[in-house]
Amino acid sequence: MQRTLILLKHDAIDRGLVGEILARFEKANLRVENCRFLQPDIGHWQRHYADLKARQPAAFERTTRYLAGQPVVAVILAGNNAIQKARSLMGVTDPLKAAPGTLRGDWGNDSIALADAEDRATANLVHAADSEAAVASEIALWFA
Repeated sequence: MQRTLILLKHDAIDRGLVGEILARFEKANLRVENCRFLQPDIGHWQRHYADLKARQPAAFERTTRYLAGQPVVAVILAGNNAIQKARSLMGVTDPLKAAPGTLRGDWGNDSIALADAEDRATANLVHAADSEAAVASEIALWFA
């Protein structure tokens, strides 16, 4: 059994997709182990996206500012190959490039009408940890 962490961002919450998104994970044999509704400040998001700051400073600023103070549902999922399975169900980061049948492909394209492709990538409904190390640090941050 592997664990992973997903975040349902405010565009998913605002559009009433939380139940449908969680149902897709459950149908893929990922069990909800824990779930929290939060409204994190910019500092929390900056800690979450700390690795992005060095690689893409503009994206780091845009993303943390966009998400600050907005509601989020943090979820720990468990199941076989949970990390890869969750990421596959979500689709690629940019919802305009995500395949139909993925969360971002089905619901991301009409999420929030923002100015450019980079902003659309910020409003991509969900986040999922990408490695076991990320799962450990993100669970510690979101479920402290």
